[in-house]
Amino acid sequence: MDPMNVRPKGLFTLLVLTFMNTGYSVLSTVLALFFFKPTPEDIKQEKLEMAKSIIELKKMGLNTMVEIFEKLQGMVDVLNHHFVESNLINIGISILGGVSAYFMMKRNHLGFHGYIVYNLLASVSIYFFVSPSMVPSIILIVNLLISLVFVLLYAKHLAWMKGDQQNDSL
Repeated sequence: MDPMNVRPKGLFTLLVLTFMNTGYSVLSTVLALFFFKPTPEDIKQEKLEMAKSIIELKKMGLNTMVEIFEKLQGMVDVLNHHFVESNLINIGISILGGVSAYFMMKRNHLGFHGYIVYNLLASVSIYFFVSPSMVPSIILIVNLLISLVFVLLYAKHLAWMKGDQQNDSL
């Protein structure tokens, strides 16, 4: 077999991780849409539990955590109001990630660009429904950092996807 056509091991690992992540995301979101839509009682119980957590954090003097939890509660309220729409968008974004990985697996470098779009959309999709002032910055920062790591790992194999050179590192 021509060494130029051998998929790098590192790329294969990344593809498996991406397929697992996007597949799990699509499956769990579809299941949530059909079987786990929160009822008014569920929402009430969730708010009660969050209020208890906020009270405990206030007692411990963890004001930064209190602020984060209050923002999270606001986010959950908005997302529960847009439950179907937000989950449908998340399914679409996850499918984009899976299709992008498939293209990369088939040596189509456009999959890499689709993967970048997928990561950006996955990181900011919450803003389609929730005001930026309600989203704790740490959520966006962590999502973008994880996305950056995976994009850079895929970028190492871009030459192979384009068919320019052999790249069997990682």
